Amino acid sequence: MVNVIAIGAHPDDVEFGCAGTLSKHLEEGDEVFVLLLTNGERGNHSSNREECLNSLKALGIKESNIIFGNFPDGYLTANMETIKFIEDYIKKLDIARVYTHSLNDRHQDHRNCSYAVSSAARKVPEIFLFPGPSTNTSFEPHYFIELSEKNLSEKINSLSFYKTQMEKGSIDFSYIKNLAAVHGKIGNVTYAEVFFINHLVRRGKNV
Repeated sequence: MVNVIAIGAHPDDVEFGCAGTLSKHLEEGDEVFVLLLTNGERGNHSSNREECLNSLKALGIKESNIIFGNFPDGYLTANMETIKFIEDYIKKLDIARVYTHSLNDRHQDHRNCSYAVSSAARKVPEIFLFPGPSTNTSFEPHYFIELSEKNLSEKINSLSFYKTQMEKGSIDFSYIKNLAAVHGKIGNVTYAEVFFINHLVRRGKNV
């Protein structure tokens, strides 16, 4: 069992990027944490966080493992305050693997989240970067994680709690399923989530 954390700039970023993979971690008995740096107020996310909490809890993540940074949406920076906030939780929770945004993203909060995590988690052995709807088309995946039908269904179900985002047209379930199928085809499986490797360290006898 290992402790893993997914770090997103806004509510629903983590579900878009790696909810299927988090579902697999939970199946394996790993302890999963989610850290969201902002509350997504500029993106019309529910002010009481209800959608986000219900989404992540439906995925199987304990409410006590869901952390909010309360940084201002749209103005996230990779400064010392942000880095230290993330680093303190990584140390406290004894994190062995981190998932976060790709650097190659058009949204400034996503990019700055990725920069901050890269600094804050520099001593963590594994950092994987996920794509999202605003990731540039030049994103090239290096790491493929196979998803079962159940993992993909749980990912889609978790996103169904974001009524505010569905009303905006930001969530398209057919796109999510088709993207998982495309990534699966590339990886020679049925469905997959994909990641760019920030760094991956193997120590001792591990190769």
